[in-house]
Amino acid sequence: MAMAHHAHPSDQAPPTPGPRQQALLTVLRESDAELSGQELHERLKQGSQRHGLATVYRNLRLLQRSGLVRCRKLPNGESVYAPLERDDHHLTCVSCGYSEPLPICPVGTGGLGLSKVLLQGFKPLFHTFEIHGLCRSCQQSEPLAHG
Repeated sequence: MAMAHHAHPSDQAPPTPGPRQQALLTVLRESDAELSGQELHERLKQGSQRHGLATVYRNLRLLQRSGLVRCRKLPNGESVYAPLERDDHHLTCVSCGYSEPLPICPVGTGGLGLSKVLLQGFKPLFHTFEIHGLCRSCQQSEPLAHG
């Protein structure tokens, strides 16, 4: 007996972003840095479209699920967002929170370098790569604690 193939939501093409999502994408693409939901909300308030903060976060989640926006958490717990095409990765200090972009993507492109066996049917949308440690300044101010 043949098993029916049920379409999984990830098998379908991502939906076209609506006007609010497109506005978020535009702000993210125009920014040189990752932005928090609060920063996005502030920038949108300066434009012609009005978005409530809850609407900003809801649309950021939808953009993540569509594979158009990636998110990473800062040491203070805050999430920052960037368009998927910006493949930035970071060295992040766990003491002072300083975060420096890496000059290359160490994970690589083309399916994240992961085989289909490792992915086990999982469909990657985006990735983050971050090394947590102590920056030079924090190492010098606390040499005994971390030596």
